[in-house]
Amino acid sequence: MAIPGHVLTSFQADESQAQPLGPEWGNGVRYGRIVIAQAPSHAAWSSKVREKVTVPGVRVARPVRATDGRFTVAGYHATDFVEGEPGHRVDEAIAAALRFDDAMAYFPAPSLDRDDAWAEADRAAWKGRTGQDKKLQIVHADFLACCLFAGSLPPALTDFVPVAAARPHGYSAALTLIDGLLADAVDDAVLSRWSHVSDLYFLCERALDYREHLNSEFGGSSNISAKIDRVRGLLVSGADATL
Repeated sequence: MAIPGHVLTSFQADESQAQPLGPEWGNGVRYGRIVIAQAPSHAAWSSKVREKVTVPGVRVARPVRATDGRFTVAGYHATDFVEGEPGHRVDEAIAAALRFDDAMAYFPAPSLDRDDAWAEADRAAWKGRTGQDKKLQIVHADFLACCLFAGSLPPALTDFVPVAAARPHGYSAALTLIDGLLADAVDDAVLSRWSHVSDLYFLCERALDYREHLNSEFGGSSNISAKIDRVRGLLVSGADATL
C-alpha cells in the first residue's frame, strides 16, 4: 500500500520503518509504534470509542490522532500497534466478545447510513426477527478477525466494526463462535461449552445466516457453503437437545 507522504507527515510516521501488515490490521502498514491503513466508513466512530472505552481483559488498540487532532486524513487512519497474531484461540475470543458487549452496552450506535454488502447481509439475517425481546446495542461484526493473541497476554482488538443496526447482547460472541467453526479453528463442542449464553442458538442462527448471505454475495464459494451446511446441522442438533 502506497500511503501519501502528507498522510505520513500528519501522523508523524517514520517512512523508513514501513512494514506491511495483514487483514487483521486492515492491510495497513506499520511504522514503528503505529499502523496506518485506509479508513473504512466506520473509522471515525471506531476511533472515538476506542479512545475512551475500557474492555476488561482486552487490550484495545487506541487510535492515533493527526497533528491537527483529526482521526482521519485523506482517507487514512492510524492506530497504536499492539503485539499479537491471529490464532485458533476461539474460546478466549468468545469470552472477550462477551466482555466487549458488556462494555459497549452504554454507547450509542453510530449514525451510519449504510447500503454496503455487509449491511445488507445483516439486515437479511435479521429480517422479521425481534431479538428475543432483549435490549439492543452495538455489537462487533468481525470480532474474531480483529482479535490478536500474544502468549499469556490478554487478547487484543485492533478495531471496532459495528453491524448495520443495534443487535442483542451476546451477538458479538455468536458471530465469533460461528466464524471459528467456519474456519475450522475450534471443535464442535464449543456450542455446548457456551450454551449458558442467553439465546445462544438463536444468535448463532442469525450469525450463520449473515455469513451465508455474504458468501452468496461474494461468489458463493462451494467450500464455504458446505461448511455452512455442516454448522447449520450442528445448530439444529444442539437446539433440539436443549428442548
